[in-house]
Amino acid sequence: MKTIFQNKPSVFLGIFLFLLGLSCTVLAQDSLFQVKLQHNISELQNLYCWSEEDFYRGEFSISDNVDFEKECENLNLFSELQYNVKSYYVFFNQLPLRDKQNLIRYFSYSKTFFEEQLEEAGLPTELKYFAPALSVMNPTALTNKRAGIWQLTHFQGVLNGLQINSLQDERFNEEKSTEAFVGQIKKNTLLFETTELAVLAYLSGNTKLKNTIARSGNKIGLNEILIQLPIDVQETIAAYQAMAVFLQNNTFKSEEIRSPIGFVSVNQQVHFQQIHKVLKISPEELQFLNPQFYHSIIPGDKNSTVLAIPIEKYDEFILKVNEVYHAYDSTFFQLVEHKIEYPPAPNRQYVGEKVKDLEIEGKTKIKYKLKSGDVLGFIAEDYDVRVADLKYWNNIHNERKIQAGKTLDIFVDDDKAEYYISLQKGTQVQTTKAAAPVSIVIPENARRVEHTVKSGESPYVIAKKYDGVSPEAILEWNGIRDARKIQIGQKLIIYLAQ
Repeated sequence: MKTIFQNKPSVFLGIFLFLLGLSCTVLAQDSLFQVKLQHNISELQNLYCWSEEDFYRGEFSISDNVDFEKECENLNLFSELQYNVKSYYVFFNQLPLRDKQNLIRYFSYSKTFFEEQLEEAGLPTELKYFAPALSVMNPTALTNKRAGIWQLTHFQGVLNGLQINSLQDERFNEEKSTEAFVGQIKKNTLLFETTELAVLAYLSGNTKLKNTIARSGNKIGLNEILIQLPIDVQETIAAYQAMAVFLQNNTFKSEEIRSPIGFVSVNQQVHFQQIHKVLKISPEELQFLNPQFYHSIIPGDKNSTVLAIPIEKYDEFILKVNEVYHAYDSTFFQLVEHKIEYPPAPNRQYVGEKVKDLEIEGKTKIKYKLKSGDVLGFIAEDYDVRVADLKYWNNIHNERKIQAGKTLDIFVDDDKAEYYISLQKGTQVQTTKAAAPVSIVIPENARRVEHTVKSGESPYVIAKKYDGVSPEAILEWNGIRDARKIQIGQKLIIYLAQ
């Protein structure tokens, strides 16, 4: 593997700093990343497909005797990086047999499609192992600002043509998200020239990677780059290497090819229950085939929406589509999450006129100073707001004309204001790294319990019912980034110290 620039003294120094940094960060962060993976893999068993005896039958080949170091050397990507890889291999290898088999079988189910997409784009097929490394093949994985098996950010999804709105998120759709991942890596490869750098840009952001390289005078190797990127990037690369070795030595040979799927157009808003009522396709199967409709509602519009259904139901759907549309019940749509629109500014604003004295109840207004190269999409991601909101709050008509040195008003939740303010002061990294192990690490010999959410319960209220449990830990254990989206009846995993 070629480094992007040849500079031996800096490489040796980088390796030394890299190893030194590991001694300070591995113990503190390792468990947090693995907790997220453990949560995602535990959710795999809840997917519809595993309850069906006829789904993708075949035979497992499990290997316990693997020369791990030698196998790592055979990897084509990131083979010279050995950050914490062995611990991840042990983690995957020691998974309960059922979890291990679900992961292996689901990867086998998707592998051919991954390879076809990568080959068509002229990219290394070894990149297919990033899906299980990022999400352990859980199509509903939701972590921080990323979603789906490829853990795409909102910006990456939209940039690559995915539909993301209040009723659907195509990052959860296997085929659509795979196409988006491949498209983004291809763009990054053209920009950064190597596949390794394209991947690091995908994980950390193009601007962050460019800045990292520029700060080092453009003479820098992969080890030096990696140590300067966020800890999650280092963990992901380690998980990728371990997962590649794991899935090359633990395989599933199917007795059949993937079942064909039919695709139909829906022109009206329809709930899965309407389709179930007429065609007798279970809502669970529809959700498995169409995870992008996370409210079980197909929006339907003048351009129509594509719905995947079992191929044997295709003709029946075409014949009975009007009956499906009329099998309406208003209660089907009561769970739709309506967006809260912000109140208008005190005075009507016009293009070019500065927004004055805007205040929003429950929100804190913070100032963000624009830097060279800033893009509204990235700023919106960092502060968990919409680009449309940034434009409204600051009366921006043309986002291309924002200027470095100017300030933006950003409204964030009152209880999160301190965190977002710390982002600007450069203290967030140190704060989160110090705090995370205390509240999020699963206690040794912990007992796993399920809590069913009742009316009026928030993470804070729930945490009060269990000794030694914090609201932050509950959110992390369950992969929840927005506590307001917890629903009555939802089951939450909680770990209790013995």
